[in-house]
Amino acid sequence: MREIKYIKQPTKYLCGQACVAMIANVPVDDVIQVMHNDKGTGKKDIAKALEHYGITQAKTMTKADNSTPLPSVCILKVLLPKYSHWILYYYGKYYDPEFGLMDELYGRARIQSYLELFIDE
Repeated sequence: MREIKYIKQPTKYLCGQACVAMIANVPVDDVIQVMHNDKGTGKKDIAKALEHYGITQAKTMTKADNSTPLPSVCILKVLLPKYSHWILYYYGKYYDPEFGLMDELYGRARIQSYLELFIDE
């Protein structure tokens, strides 16, 4: 299991880019250039960027909730009180670009789905 360097999202719209940057071990600005997007992202943006960095992923998002067992590595799509948000989950830790590195999911976050990632160690 490799170490992941936590990256805080530089603006409130860059959670998806920050998640890709953490798992790809590149700066957020690089991911912004790859995505051609410095605003909110969807699954297609994230999938294309992961592919660019050679990160293998599941073909589709898997529906989930806060009680669903998670795979070892995935990007979570969560719903917060006023917006959707992306969080990297890596071997039992939540690398939340907005709220920090946590052992438990931020209390008000509701998992909607996840994109499983397959990382070669």
